[in-house]
Amino acid sequence: MGKKCGSFAVALMVLAVTGGCKKEAKQAEPLDVRPLVKVGRLLPVYAFIDGVQVQGSVRTKFSAAVASRVTGAIDAVMADEGDQVKAGQPLFQVDKATLENRVRLSQDDLNVAKAGLREAEAALLETEASYAKAEVDAGRMRKLYEENKAVTKDTWEKADLQFKLAAATRERVRAAVESSTVRIAQAETALSVARKNLSDSQGVAPFDGVITRKRLDKGDFAGMGAVVFEMDDPRVYEVCISMNAAHYDRVKEGQTQVRFANGKEAAVTYKAPSVHPVTRTFEIRVTVERTPDLAPGMIRDAWVVFRRYDAPALPATALGLCGGTNVVFVVRNAKVASVPVDVGLAWQKHVEVRNPDAMKDAEIVIEGMLLLNEGDGVRVKKD
Repeated sequence: MGKKCGSFAVALMVLAVTGGCKKEAKQAEPLDVRPLVKVGRLLPVYAFIDGVQVQGSVRTKFSAAVASRVTGAIDAVMADEGDQVKAGQPLFQVDKATLENRVRLSQDDLNVAKAGLREAEAALLETEASYAKAEVDAGRMRKLYEENKAVTKDTWEKADLQFKLAAATRERVRAAVESSTVRIAQAETALSVARKNLSDSQGVAPFDGVITRKRLDKGDFAGMGAVVFEMDDPRVYEVCISMNAAHYDRVKEGQTQVRFANGKEAAVTYKAPSVHPVTRTFEIRVTVERTPDLAPGMIRDAWVVFRRYDAPALPATALGLCGGTNVVFVVRNAKVASVPVDVGLAWQKHVEVRNPDAMKDAEIVIEGMLLLNEGDGVRVKKD
């Protein structure tokens, strides 16, 4: 037992000596606390866009409210919401039986008027013949009486009376012919109106499209102008954008481009002819290609592009304010110095630099400049 304890004691002494040796570490090197910054150089050419950011609502370019053109009860409805329809396809029918009866009655009136005209024209032929004979007889009797008294005055006066009666009859029959002609014209107009109403009683699709809403159904009463269906042409969309009046003169219909968030562009297809007097805004519209990600009612972010140009640029993260002046920090001999920057437009996280010569070929802090002060030492991580 003693040997074992002795051995244990010796082991403890060895461990103590060993542990003492481990604590004898080398003195640590001083830590570099200079901030680590990322540097880059001025971009000599960067594509800028001079424009204004806007939002627009998507809608179908062509839409229609298909309304009843006549008054009456809806007999039939041939379409429903969501249906794809073709131009000219019947959508609903209004009071067909009543309107067909009106066509038949108008046709009967026309037939009666035409029959009356035929009778009046036949009577006029007879009257014209009687008038001609009476005119000749009256003239002959007058001549016989005035020249040699071959007939009595009474005979001449009777012939003259017959002539006047024939003339009056002729005028009356002529008036009947004219009246019959007027009645025919009126009956033809009434028939045309009745046929038009019958034709209008069937509502049809004005273009290829989709039914978006059904307002009335079979059995409902439709007044003239009552909307039965609403429909859209989903093949063409347009984005409607409201803009501040300050930009009115810069927007050119057919020329000014609108750049959307997906990078696609389209020209302005419509510009309002005036500015709204209350909101001081005006509307522009852009026709866009239909894509699966678009639906009427959606909002699209965009830029209205007034001008494009190339200019020197820096990332926006390189700029800071010092005493109200825009500056960047350049690295010289592992220390930073501020350089004033004449800033132009900003586009896609870059800003235009109008005094590029002030920082030409310099290493510019593009990340980490907000923690720096003039003359600070830095560690550099290049872009």
